[in-house]
Amino acid sequence: MILVAAGIFAYWPAFSAPFLFDDQTAIVDNATIRSLTPLSSALSPPRDTPVAGRPLVNLTLAANYAADGLNPRGYRMVNLAIHLLAGLALFGVVRRALTLPALGSRFDGVAIDVAFAASLLWTLHPLQSEVVNYVTERTESVMGLCYFLTIYCSLRSSRAKPSLHKERVGQSFSFAWAGAAIVACAAGMASKESMVTAPVMVLLIDRVLAFGSWREAFRARGRLYGGLAATWVVLAAIMASAPRTSAGFGSGTGAWVYLLNQAQVVAHYLKLSLWPRALVLDYGLPQPLTLADVWLPGAVVVTLILLTIAALVYRPALGLLGTWFFITLAPTSSIVPISTEVGAERRMYLPLAAIVVLIVVALHEVCRASLSSSPRGPEGSALQATRVRLAPQRVVVALLAALMIAGVHLRNRDYASPLAMSQTIVDRWPNGRGHFMLGTSLIESGRQEEGMAQLRESARDYPGALFAIGTEQLGAGQMGDGIATLERFVVAMPGHPTVAPAREMLARAHATQGNLPAAEQQLRLLLAAAPRYIAGHDLLGRVLAGQGQFNAAATAFQQVLVLQPGNVEAQQNLAAAQRLAAGAGAPVSPAR
Repeated sequence: MILVAAGIFAYWPAFSAPFLFDDQTAIVDNATIRSLTPLSSALSPPRDTPVAGRPLVNLTLAANYAADGLNPRGYRMVNLAIHLLAGLALFGVVRRALTLPALGSRFDGVAIDVAFAASLLWTLHPLQSEVVNYVTERTESVMGLCYFLTIYCSLRSSRAKPSLHKERVGQSFSFAWAGAAIVACAAGMASKESMVTAPVMVLLIDRVLAFGSWREAFRARGRLYGGLAATWVVLAAIMASAPRTSAGFGSGTGAWVYLLNQAQVVAHYLKLSLWPRALVLDYGLPQPLTLADVWLPGAVVVTLILLTIAALVYRPALGLLGTWFFITLAPTSSIVPISTEVGAERRMYLPLAAIVVLIVVALHEVCRASLSSSPRGPEGSALQATRVRLAPQRVVVALLAALMIAGVHLRNRDYASPLAMSQTIVDRWPNGRGHFMLGTSLIESGRQEEGMAQLRESARDYPGALFAIGTEQLGAGQMGDGIATLERFVVAMPGHPTVAPAREMLARAHATQGNLPAAEQQLRLLLAAAPRYIAGHDLLGRVLAGQGQFNAAATAFQQVLVLQPGNVEAQQNLAAAQRLAAGAGAPVSPAR
């Protein structure tokens, strides 16, 4: 109840904020969330959007839409509910982990307090604010909830006797909890690709905390491990049906360059974990760094990896926390490039748990050491000793929680508007896309000149800004400049989602200038890459008719009707093109 109340108090002021940036494509423009029936539609999110390949998250957005349309408050309330459930699940994971044979005797009587302190601080940490306030990032919290539930259910499925019995026998397999773990793991695979490491973490936790050898673990729990590994098939099927062009070795960013960028970003994550100020929503694109640029943060990360390996050998329980950090972070921050985003604070959603648990356990050990060095009372009861030991820990945790709530309140203000958020990006972590976001926000608020200045600054290292600049130039009647800018854009970013509308605008601009052959060329290129682009076929028909190619124009209008049978204007233009091809009839509506 305390954890839930604290979470609501921390985030309630932010519920009135509007949708931001990627929320437009993931929610506002997402036709697949408009209805829960048929269910297959809600489970088929559009490609190349933040929810692509994440059908379970898309389904939750559809449920939100069914309940309250496009009211951002409802979506954020659900985001917070998911986050709080994840915090409660983390409490269950830590509490049960501390009772396993490797740790049970050391944390006897304090497991609940340690688990509560860790889950409370994890839930309230300002670094987690993105998954609540930025609606699109529900992908991370749903996956995180499934991840914790997978671990929790796997722990429940094995009733290991406490270590005080000096036994590692008596393991009993609970099929109900094992089945729940497998279902939770499969749900996570349908939420986000980062879930891929969950089966590995279940095995590592078992081996380090509950079993004396790998053989013993597999003998007792092999069926569970096999079931969890089978959920990789779910992930593979989803990725095959809805591949993400922005991630992977074919995304356009080299593995080595991405790894160098991650050395810098991971070190920054660690800093924010301890001092969560000046948070940033968008860290921009991977930069062409060299080893000399990142040797210091790289040395920090490598040192931590080596310490984790050493701890696994000599202090396995401590090493497990380091392993959790690096394994849960690996899908987004290793050698597998994500070309559209070099870093994101939401990627610390799961890894942060290891850091918080380590801090809370360290605090507990300090209190234990101070108690052991002080004289005991005459009664010397274990219960009194436990209460004395926990008193300072609870005070420190309460102070940290209060500071974190204050930090969340400060961060909530940044979500007040796209303009406010984009300004924080430029101020705290200047990058091309940040300038682009600020520029578009300024233009939308009526500050045209300031916005164009930001867009021109953005275009220096973010070619995507050329699309916005060209659009504004065409809108201002600067046809020559607009055409030149958009042509630079389609050459610089041929795989960008806005290339199709950019070519459509180029075609319309050429047609306006009377250059119909150039307009036709742009439309042919557009339709070769996007054959189901209805507006492209329609405009092509008009351009061809304007050049007297009436049969070809009729074919283009027929294609419009194939894709959109009820298009009355296309029917009229088709009939006109056919009459003109026969030598008589009204003209086709001109290209515009």
